[in-house]
Amino acid sequence: MIPTNNKTNEQGFVLVTSMILLSLLTLMSLAMFYSSRSATQTSSGAQSSAEAYYYAETAVNYITWALANDAEFDNYKAYSGSYIAKPFGEPLVPANPALLGDYSELMAYLWHPGPTGVAGAKAVDTLATAYTDGQLMYFDNSPMGSRFLCMEQAATFPNCVDVTIDPAKRVEPSMYRISSKLPRYIKLDIAADGTVTPSIPKLPHHTIPVVEEDIPKNGAIVWLTAADPNNLDHDIEIFPLDPDPANPYGGTLPSACTGGSLPNCPCDQAAGNFSTAQACDANTGKWLSSYSFAVYAIGYVNGKPSHMLRTVISIN
Repeated sequence: MIPTNNKTNEQGFVLVTSMILLSLLTLMSLAMFYSSRSATQTSSGAQSSAEAYYYAETAVNYITWALANDAEFDNYKAYSGSYIAKPFGEPLVPANPALLGDYSELMAYLWHPGPTGVAGAKAVDTLATAYTDGQLMYFDNSPMGSRFLCMEQAATFPNCVDVTIDPAKRVEPSMYRISSKLPRYIKLDIAADGTVTPSIPKLPHHTIPVVEEDIPKNGAIVWLTAADPNNLDHDIEIFPLDPDPANPYGGTLPSACTGGSLPNCPCDQAAGNFSTAQACDANTGKWLSSYSFAVYAIGYVNGKPSHMLRTVISIN
């Protein structure tokens, strides 16, 4: 009899089986690796988004506090344009502004809320001597047509978020390099221990934002603008009006209406349309005795904008 070499045949079978099992294990390991990495990235993205949301929420709470207290981000011809977090210069009214909050200061001088114009614009925000003044440095009353971020009807202002469209179908504004498009705003650097350091970046802002100068590495930027007191979903552009005929503080006089510098407002002085008004709504052409505040805040994580909030503080 010729012996059969079963051992050799078995060795070949074991080798093939081992290779198959090794390949399967390799594929399973790779699948687990990519699945784990994807889950980690998703978790990291969700964490960054959550952090940015809370940073933006912190900014909204901060600016609410700033209005109630004296945050000292005032704007009366004293801003040097450097990166600092200290008083900038008290407004002329009220008589004791250092003892009052920014809200009280603004209420005493609603016809001069803050700077206008676009950051970096010629003769507006490029030179320290050309800065426009006002009660609040972080108030944005730039023209609606050129405003980078606003809430309105797109039929009126194509650059705005259309508040008449269902939120699920809206085209949201880009936060990409938004700091280069804004007038002044408050920058909040928020440390890991919760310490908040506020400042106002110098102008003009860089076209490509510089982290920890134009924008925070971790924190938020926040600013105010006027909101329609009758429709809080809408931002408005206002022509502030000084109701004092003596015009002691340089605000816009009622006579400017008949002179044509406020063309969008009804100019019937005899009817007393603006005898008690403090602003003209440039959108609707109506006089306002008061207006609301729209607060915008954008949260940044590792120097990247990840979340934006808008809320309204009503003063009526």
